[in-house]
Amino acid sequence: MMTHIIFSDYRDPAAEQAYEIAWDFLARSGTIRDEFEACVFLAQRITMMVEEGLTNRIRMANRAISEYQHYIEESDDVVRSGGRRAEG
Repeated sequence: MMTHIIFSDYRDPAAEQAYEIAWDFLARSGTIRDEFEACVFLAQRITMMVEEGLTNRIRMANRAISEYQHYIEESDDVVRSGGRRAEG
């Protein structure tokens, strides 16, 4: 069973809910490889969204999920290419 860091942003309660939604989805889908890395990634992304003025928890969660999945795909591409980033 995975455990994770609790995230809260006093400026917007929806941020904590967005974090939990994103974490639950990623954990259930098996996307999380490193729990600490995922916690930090989601917290940073959602904090940035709050700073941008987003307040919709579903929109924030979906964006955080998408960005994390993209981040994992890019990491996998770097590993497959032997440490070289693909140009595009």
